[in-house]
Amino acid sequence: MTPEAHLETPVALVLFRRPERTRRVFEAIRRVRPKRLFLIADGPRSGDAEDARGCEGARAAVAEVDWHCEVTRDFAAENIGLKHRLPSGLDGVFHEVDRAIVLEDDCLPEQSFFRFCGELLGRYADDERVMHVAGSQLLRDPPAWSASYHFSRYVHIWGWATWRRAWKHFDVELREWHGLDRGEREARLSSMFGDESERRYWRYVWDRSREIETWSAQWSYALLARKGLAANPNRNLISNIGFGTDATNATEDPLGIAARPLEHLRFPLQHPDSVERDAAADAEASISFFRRDAPAPGVEPLGRRARAAILRAGGRALDFVPAPIRPRIRHRDRQRPRRGAS
Repeated sequence: MTPEAHLETPVALVLFRRPERTRRVFEAIRRVRPKRLFLIADGPRSGDAEDARGCEGARAAVAEVDWHCEVTRDFAAENIGLKHRLPSGLDGVFHEVDRAIVLEDDCLPEQSFFRFCGELLGRYADDERVMHVAGSQLLRDPPAWSASYHFSRYVHIWGWATWRRAWKHFDVELREWHGLDRGEREARLSSMFGDESERRYWRYVWDRSREIETWSAQWSYALLARKGLAANPNRNLISNIGFGTDATNATEDPLGIAARPLEHLRFPLQHPDSVERDAAADAEASISFFRRDAPAPGVEPLGRRARAAILRAGGRALDFVPAPIRPRIRHRDRQRPRRGAS
């Protein structure tokens, strides 16, 4: 995209209290000059002077929109919390527009990410099967490179996009699930997943969705319950910069997905032959993200379950965790051979 060009697809940036990271992500947005920009910010926690300074700095980092653009600022005066701030902000976005690209303040995009999202949002605008476009490629062994992306039933939320038609199914309270009795929940889980360890994972996060400070499990439910698909790129277009040298006690990266290197996606896009999920890629995702550390009350320590949930939710979740118990994360990039490589 040339400096004079303007991105047609609306962009929503969600920020909190990290000015430097916010500035880096905002600069990536500035380079594509979206015509419509939504800035969504949570407020500082009551009585927390550090929060107040951080929130003020993050908002200052996005204060100057120096290109022709319609800007909506949705800044909370008080702290709403991760679980409700992003969903309430996106409710406002999709009241105004029918599609949008969503970035959080620690999700640094490669420039091809914006074009990738824009093209797929247009291509699948009327295809109810496709509900999510992701920017992350987090598999150890990504699908073959003959196509630019693959379809999955799993959502990655480090840089993504969707439509109003899909977001209408999101419910942070997960009333549909909680309205089922135990037998109905088990039948639904069995229809979704063949492996009991994965059923155990989703049973845990959905049963406790009212207690856990996350919105991503509810968004996953919106897709999984409707057999929806996510379009996931076969190159990594988002690097989560939330796990860095300033992370508290930064010594460990349990899932090996922090700060992955950015890769460029070539155009024109090579589309998959059909709109159906890649079973092999989903099997790897299941093993990598939804079976390891699978919660089993009385077996897995609470701290281990919480650490895994925080990592899956994304780096920004650490902002809402008291510093003494934040997970230990090592800033590490892992290079693995691609499928079929020697």
